[in-house]
Amino acid sequence: MEVTSKEQKRAELLLQSQHIGLHQIKSFSFMRRYHQIPRKSNLVAKDKYGPGILTLYLKDGKEKAIYLPPFRHPSSVIRYLVSQEIPFDNYSPRERAVAEIPTETYRRPSLYMFWFFVLFLMFLILGYYSISGNVWWGFIPAIISFALSLFFISMLMTRFCYLTLDNDDLIIHSVGRTIRYPYQNLRKVNFDFAREQNFTHVMELLDNDYRYRLFYIGRVSRKKLNEIAGHLQQAGVDATCSLNDNKRFFQDTHISH
Repeated sequence: MEVTSKEQKRAELLLQSQHIGLHQIKSFSFMRRYHQIPRKSNLVAKDKYGPGILTLYLKDGKEKAIYLPPFRHPSSVIRYLVSQEIPFDNYSPRERAVAEIPTETYRRPSLYMFWFFVLFLMFLILGYYSISGNVWWGFIPAIISFALSLFFISMLMTRFCYLTLDNDDLIIHSVGRTIRYPYQNLRKVNFDFAREQNFTHVMELLDNDYRYRLFYIGRVSRKKLNEIAGHLQQAGVDATCSLNDNKRFFQDTHISH
């Protein structure tokens, strides 16, 4: 696989920031939680969870776990490591196991979505009334209100996705858009808790070109994620579900029955 010079530069800058040379890396894992083994001097282990976790396994036996949010260009890093023939430890290719997958939509109501819509509408109206006033300073609260309304509409469009699985595709729905991924174009999918409690859980995926996408799927019941992962596995996708479906978020100590 060939990577662009920009992708190579991004990946090399990330490794330099971690003081790691490519020659030191034995293998890596991605889209998998990291469990830190506590040392004798520090009995508290700090596990890493959520999207974009890259773990580098070094030839000297050490491990380095790094969060790769979208602004750190995870696609570039993973494509570069694969192009350098660094083994991808937690990728397991699968073959399709069933001839027919029934169409099913996984969707639930969301109070957070309703609340964000109310806030969007409120700030939009507030901005309109501020700018239509006769006072000279009215543009200041108007700009702030319009900016907040844009923020809340962007949250509505990106943070409240739900899913449909049919015989050929994984389909992601959100406000104003629908994205369709044929199973044959998917390499890996993982479900985990989001690190922001308000948005509960996420779906991250790699396509056949090792390009990474992250979706907040708060409108999918967490109790259905293991079922979805099972259907994706039957469709030939390396799919995993990392969360406990009886917990509302990662640090939740209440287990529902």
